[in-house]
Amino acid sequence: MITTQEKTKTSLLASFATLKGLSDEKKYQSPYQILQEFIRYIVLSEPLYSFSAVEMKNQLNSQFGFQIPEAVIKTAAKKMSGIVLNNGIFTVFTDQIGEDSLFQEKKKEADENSESIISKLSDYILGRMPNTSVSNDLLLNELIQFLVDDEPSKTNKYTDLIGEFILTNEKSNEIQDGLNKIREGSIIYIGLSHNINETGSISKHLTLYLSTEILFSLVGYNGELYQQLAMDFIDQVKLANSGQQKNISLCFFGETKDEIEDYFKMAEEIVDGKRRKLLDKPAMKTILNGCSTSADVAVKKSDFFTDLRVCYGIKEDTNDSYYEKEHFANNLESIESVENEDNKNESERKRKKEIYLKLISHINKLRKGISYRFELDSEHLIVTNTYDIILMSNEQTEIIKAEKSTDSICGFAISLNKITSLLWYKLGSGFSSSKYPKSVSALLKARIVLSASVAKKVDYTYEELKEQYRSGMLDEDQVSARIITLKNKPMLPEDLNGDDIIETMDFSPEYLSRYEEQYKTAQHSLQEKAELIESIKEEASKTIEEKNAVIASKEAEIKEKDEKNIKLQYELDEYRKKEEEEKNRKIRKNNIRRFIWSVVWKALILFGFAFVIIFLEIKYDLKVFFYVSLIVEVVGLVFTIWSALKRDKEKYLVNKNSDND
Repeated sequence: MITTQEKTKTSLLASFATLKGLSDEKKYQSPYQILQEFIRYIVLSEPLYSFSAVEMKNQLNSQFGFQIPEAVIKTAAKKMSGIVLNNGIFTVFTDQIGEDSLFQEKKKEADENSESIISKLSDYILGRMPNTSVSNDLLLNELIQFLVDDEPSKTNKYTDLIGEFILTNEKSNEIQDGLNKIREGSIIYIGLSHNINETGSISKHLTLYLSTEILFSLVGYNGELYQQLAMDFIDQVKLANSGQQKNISLCFFGETKDEIEDYFKMAEEIVDGKRRKLLDKPAMKTILNGCSTSADVAVKKSDFFTDLRVCYGIKEDTNDSYYEKEHFANNLESIESVENEDNKNESERKRKKEIYLKLISHINKLRKGISYRFELDSEHLIVTNTYDIILMSNEQTEIIKAEKSTDSICGFAISLNKITSLLWYKLGSGFSSSKYPKSVSALLKARIVLSASVAKKVDYTYEELKEQYRSGMLDEDQVSARIITLKNKPMLPEDLNGDDIIETMDFSPEYLSRYEEQYKTAQHSLQEKAELIESIKEEASKTIEEKNAVIASKEAEIKEKDEKNIKLQYELDEYRKKEEEEKNRKIRKNNIRRFIWSVVWKALILFGFAFVIIFLEIKYDLKVFFYVSLIVEVVGLVFTIWSALKRDKEKYLVNKNSDND
């Protein structure tokens, strides 16, 4: 039984289906006329006799899950019969507003179809997980996220199961039509929620920076399905630029080019036998196909960049001023480093996140720190399907929202599907069109989501198997069989089908081990097994060598630092020695001066005394006194000079020097 709360969330799905159902009717000429039917329903069902744009905005959100700007609501309500705007308040004349039975019919049909889909989905999940209970709230949230949003989900408990359900029911017209109506209606909603009133052309120049996986998809490296989606996007860009003025430019950052060149360099190493290939991604398999030498890979790389430039007009961003002083205030990068990370996989993941944050920071610098409400007005935007880039974009956006106290800011990155839908709507294809973008298909979305999940699980399981082999939990035959089983998992969306999707999504040890005996005896797999084991051994050996190299490097650094410390200590001792010698030299020089002065002043006293005696002798003619005094004077002079010289020498020259030595 569905509760009132669950019905509200079911209506959120049905709301988009209702939008789509009404848009298929010829009586409506614009989405604003359809929005008027939702407003009319609210006014009559509440009932409301007056309301403001803010109040109607809240009603649309609570009853239908819509987030419609107030300006859009005002535009729609002002043109309704029976509603008059006066001083910011809409007054309702119920006898004039009327009631639309078509809306009631489409809404009832959408509600019933949505409830049916949810009920069948819940039953499917219970069949796949019989010993667990299904959280209806979480299931509804994830289904809405799956069908409507192209951004990362905060939860993914049921995401794979939702994809399985859609794929296993690929031949059910009822389910597929119901899901597609929700998807198609969500695009019409995008136009309303983004206040796209004027359609037909892009009014503001927009530069889109494509990430690696989008560029690979364009040239077909990721399979036909991804290439079709990328071409849908290119078609919209061409339509936007079909007039006299070029409204959209396509570029890629230098960091993206570096990532692509590293990818081709890896391919060259594989072809040259310097690196073993095991679980190659579809893009790597495509690059390697037909290449027997590294020169062949180099030619493919050259052709790749030529195709981007010539066929699609995609150029490398040549801006080299991102780290100039003028951009300091708008920098979003951190200074954290991952050089000392022990886990190689974790280190690589963090390194990529640093690059992703750098790209987001580039966009903020190009925007000069200005925040925009809508993506098509933002002037600079990253187009990517990489989960981490969009997630980091959302995180930075939330930080800015908190700083500026606003909730109306677009992100720095957008998914390929969403930008395609926005352009498709803006350029005039969004209403009463029978041909929607290919990305609208719920079945296609399921294939993309599940193929990404398979790739992620293959990578995780592969690393797990290598660790189990190194620890001795699995022998050579076991790990070989299981890795070969992983290699046979379908990796492209177009290779998935509903008949065997449950087996495809099975990564349990029981499933992986079921072919062990077969691979043990199969002669054709022996060579492949040998290559697998050799590769794992080489990788383990390489890891040990890398660790030993790091240790040796650290020891060399320590030794170098010790040698530098010894040299610095020697230089310091030499400096102190010279400083001490200079100090002693100055002290000795000063002592010599003091010694000379001590002798001089004593001699002056004796000479003065002698002068007085001679003066008295001459004046009073005392000869006896003269001789006695002369003897005393001479003896005293000699004794005084001898004692003074000895004492002052010891004082200034001997003792001082010995003390300082």
